[in-house]
Amino acid sequence: MEPVRPGGSTEPIDFASASPETPQKVGRRSSDRDKSEREKRTYRACLHCRQRNPADALEFLAHVAERDSGPNQLPPMQHSLCGPTSQPAVTSNAIRNTPRSSYQTLSGNTIPFPPLNKGQLTLDAIQTLLQRYEDKYHQFFPLANPMAFDIHNLHTIAAKEPHLLAAILTVASKDEKTWWQWHETCSAHMMQLIAELVYSGGGTVEAVEAMLILAEWVPRRPHSTPAVGRGEEDHAAWMYVGTAIRLGYLLGIDRSGFRTENEAQSADLNRKRLAWSACYMSDRQISVRIGKAFWSRGPGPMTALRAQDFPSLQPRPNRHDDFAAIFQANLELTQLFSNAHDVLYATKSRSNQLNFGGEYVKYIDDFRVALRSWHSTWGVFTCSPPLKASLILSYEYLRLYVNAFAYQATLNRLVAQVQSASSNGQQTRSPTYPFSDIAATPDARFIYDSIDAAKSLISTFNSFVDPVETFRFMPLRYYLYVIYSACFLYKARSTGVMGGDTRGSVKRMIADTVDNLQKASACANDVGERYSRLIRLLWRKPPGRGSVEEIAEIAADITRPSSTHPQASGPAATSVPTSQQQQQDQATIYDAINNPPSINTFSWLDLPAVGDFATQNNSISGSMDGFDRFDEGAADAYGGFDQHMMMPQQYVWNGISPATGIIF
Repeated sequence: MEPVRPGGSTEPIDFASASPETPQKVGRRSSDRDKSEREKRTYRACLHCRQRNPADALEFLAHVAERDSGPNQLPPMQHSLCGPTSQPAVTSNAIRNTPRSSYQTLSGNTIPFPPLNKGQLTLDAIQTLLQRYEDKYHQFFPLANPMAFDIHNLHTIAAKEPHLLAAILTVASKDEKTWWQWHETCSAHMMQLIAELVYSGGGTVEAVEAMLILAEWVPRRPHSTPAVGRGEEDHAAWMYVGTAIRLGYLLGIDRSGFRTENEAQSADLNRKRLAWSACYMSDRQISVRIGKAFWSRGPGPMTALRAQDFPSLQPRPNRHDDFAAIFQANLELTQLFSNAHDVLYATKSRSNQLNFGGEYVKYIDDFRVALRSWHSTWGVFTCSPPLKASLILSYEYLRLYVNAFAYQATLNRLVAQVQSASSNGQQTRSPTYPFSDIAATPDARFIYDSIDAAKSLISTFNSFVDPVETFRFMPLRYYLYVIYSACFLYKARSTGVMGGDTRGSVKRMIADTVDNLQKASACANDVGERYSRLIRLLWRKPPGRGSVEEIAEIAADITRPSSTHPQASGPAATSVPTSQQQQQDQATIYDAINNPPSINTFSWLDLPAVGDFATQNNSISGSMDGFDRFDEGAADAYGGFDQHMMMPQQYVWNGISPATGIIF
C-alpha cells in the first residue's frame, strides 16, 4: 500500500530522494511558519482595524511593530489593536491552587501595597476590611472583582489591581469609629493613586471600577465643627464618576455596550460591559442630582442588557441573592430616570413650555405606565431585605420625581393668572391656599401621587431598613432620596396640601426619620447625622416672612397707636411719630410685601439652598423640641398665596442647583 501524503494526495513519496531532517532545517521551517503566521495576523488586523483618528493610526503602527519584533518582541501593549483590553483578571483557579496555609506565609514586605509595607496596616486588618466590604457594601453595588475579597489573592490584586484594592479598603473602613486611623491611611494612599492616575493618563478597567465605588461611598470628609448636609458629597462623587467615564472612553470599554454578531464571550468582555453599565447608571444618578449634563453614552439603541449579560453576578453556592437580576432592575430604573429627566426637566425653557402647554400630562401618564410595568416585575422579586429595600426606595423616589412636575406646573399656572390680571389692572384676590381644594385641580391625581410617593419612601426607610445594620452601608444616593422626600413634604405642607390628620402622621414620620438617620451615623459629623440636622432645622422653622398673615401683623403693629408701640415708654409714649420713623415703618411694610417668602426661594432638589434656608436665624444646637411648633392643630399652611411667591424669574438656575428650572 502506497503511503499517502499529507492533504490527501495519493502520489507515492520518494523516500530515497528525501533529504534527512537536520536541526537547522527544522528551525528554519519553524521560523518561516512563525513569520508567515505573523504576516497573516497583521493582514487580518489591517482589514478589521478602523482608523478614525491619529491616535488609532499610531496605535496600529505600534502594534505592527510589536508583532514584527520577532525574538525581541516588545512587552504587551496596554491597549489591543482595535480596542483596549484590561489586565488579566485573577481566575478562580488561582484560589483553588493557592494552599490554605499560604496566608500564614504571606509577608507584608513581598506584597506591593505601601500601607502594608510601611506598617500602617497589618494583614489581619486587610483581611478584616475585605470581609467587611464583601458582607456589607458589595451587595448594593456589585462591581468589584470578587477575587479581591480572598486574602490569598492579595499579592496578585495589589500588583495588578491597586486602585480597586485601595478603594475597597477605603470604603470598608469609613463607617466604624475604631477604624478611622485605617480609613485615613487608606484615603491618603487612594489620593496618591488618583493623582498618579490622572497625571499619567492611563489605567485599566480596575481603575474605572475603583472610581465608581468611591462615588457611591464618598470617603469621610473632615469636619471640625458640627454642620448640616448641603450636598457636599455629590461634588466629590461627580468628580469620581467623571474620571471613571473619561478613563472608560480612553480604554474603549464603551464599545462593550454594543453587541456584535458572533460575539465571543470572555471574562474580559463581561467585565468591561459591567463596568460601562455601572458608569452609565452612576453618571445618570449624579448628573441629575447636581444639575449637570450627562457624560456617558447609554447602552446601544438595539441593546437591551439583561441579567445573562453579567455572568460574574450570577448566583453562587455561597450567595443566595441574584446580583445580576438586581443589576438589571436598577439598570431599567435608571433608564426610566434618564428619560424622565430628558423629557420633563432637561432645560428651563423646556420645562416652562410644558407647564403652560399641557403636554406633560401625556408624558407623565406614559412614565406612570412604565413605572407600573417595572413594579409588576421587580416589586415581587424575591431577594434579601436590604436589596429589596434598595429597590423600593429607588422606585418610590422616581415616582416622586415624575409626579412632582405636575405639582409645580399647577403653581406656575396659578402665578401666571395672578400676574396677567395684575398687569391688566384687574383687582383680583389671590387664593388663600393654592391647594386648599386639591381635588378640584386638573392635576389632582399627579399631586396625590407625588405626596404618596414621598410618604411611602420615608415610611419604607423608617419601617423596613435597619439604620445600623443596613442603611449605614448603603450608597449615598439612598440617603439623598430620604432627604429629598423630607424637603418635598415640608414644602407641600407649607402650601396647604395636607389636612389635619395627615399633618400629624407626617410630623411623627419626620421625627422618626431624624432619629434613624442619627442611628445610622458612626460619629457626630457623619453623613446621616449632618442630614438629620438639616431636616430637624428645616421642619422646626416656619417657611419665612412675606406671607399674607405676617404682612398684616406687621402693618397692624406699625399703625397701632404709639401708646401701645413695643418700643414706647415713659413720656415719649404719647408723642406723635416723627417723619423719619414713619419712613422707616413704610419701608418695613414695603419690604415685607415685596420680598417673597423664603420658603419659595429654593428647590426641594437644591440641597445647598435648603441648607441656607434651614440655618438662617436657626441654631444648629437646638433640640427636637422645636418640632412642637409644627403642631397638629396648625393651619393647613403658614400663610396665603402671594403672586411673588413663585415668580418665574426667581427659578433656581445656577451651576450648582439642579438644572430643572423648578423651585418647588
